[in-house]
Amino acid sequence: MKSHEYIEKRLGVLAALVVVVISFGGLAEIVPLFHMSKTTTPIEGMKPWSAIQLEGRDIYIREGCHVCHTQMVRPFRA
Repeated sequence: MKSHEYIEKRLGVLAALVVVVISFGGLAEIVPLFHMSKTTTPIEGMKPWSAIQLEGRDIYIREGCHVCHTQMVRPFRA
């Protein structure tokens, strides 16, 4: 019997291997964050938004303006 057939026919083994693979992938994403001193660097001269700017941002999102007015390149359609 081939190894993949052994795994496919035994649900417990398959489930255990799935958990191991997902755990390994999760650890590969999470562990490096604990070794970083900072995940972001502050930008000089950056100030928090004022109340009116935050209100404008909320309206912009609520009205769906971000759907058309982004910097994402869209394909041309004929």
